[in-house]
Amino acid sequence: MSEVKTIISFVANEENFAFDAIKVRHILEFGKQTKIPNTSDYLLGVINLHGNIIPIADFRKLIGQDEPENTKDTSVIVISPDDQISSYIGFVVDMVKEVIQVNDSEIKPSIIDGHLGFIDSFEGTVKINDVFINIINLNDLIIKIEEGK
Repeated sequence: MSEVKTIISFVANEENFAFDAIKVRHILEFGKQTKIPNTSDYLLGVINLHGNIIPIADFRKLIGQDEPENTKDTSVIVISPDDQISSYIGFVVDMVKEVIQVNDSEIKPSIIDGHLGFIDSFEGTVKINDVFINIINLNDLIIKIEEGK
């Protein structure tokens, strides 16, 4: 029997991606961050969210977009890969789309072959209404960010 997975889809650099919705803690309007010197260009800074300091990474830069443009739809998805407040991280995306439930059997091996900028690990790809959505492996992404690779 196939299990149901809930994902949250978003757009970055005109591509469709998703995170495991269980790991999403907040969706915020894109706003001002406090810059941190001597960090990678994809790390935009930190924000204070309910007394917690959250680092903010630009997902669009992580996938290789040089100069992402911020619009009224630009959002920050705050996730916690291991359910610890100390491990919150926010990702800036062009637009958050929707929460979708998919059966594990619908998730196929990723259609992206090899690297997509910083990301080289996907949980798979799902096709919803003729749109391919690449599901990001959050644990691998967080490890790469922490390693600074």
